[in-house]
Amino acid sequence: MRVQVQQTLENIRAVLDAFGGELGDIVSLTQYATDIEAFMAAGDIRKTFFSEPYPVTTTVEVVRLYHPDLLIEITATAEIPRARFKIPAE
Repeated sequence: MRVQVQQTLENIRAVLDAFGGELGDIVSLTQYATDIEAFMAAGDIRKTFFSEPYPVTTTVEVVRLYHPDLLIEITATAEIPRARFKIPAE
């Protein structure tokens, strides 16, 4: 779980960066975890990516995700200021 939380948040950061965004631009997170206790135990990892004011967060425990190896899925909604927004290179 810890490895997947770390990698998922790094992936989100990379996508935001491609558009000129930052993690601080995230206003909302929806997190799906197959083991809520293991996910909550990874809170220290999440805190290395976010600072106050934290994004609004919804966390849901699910029986499984679309691939059996996945333990976590995170969807982020961000508002990137126009001055920083860029169209990613192809």
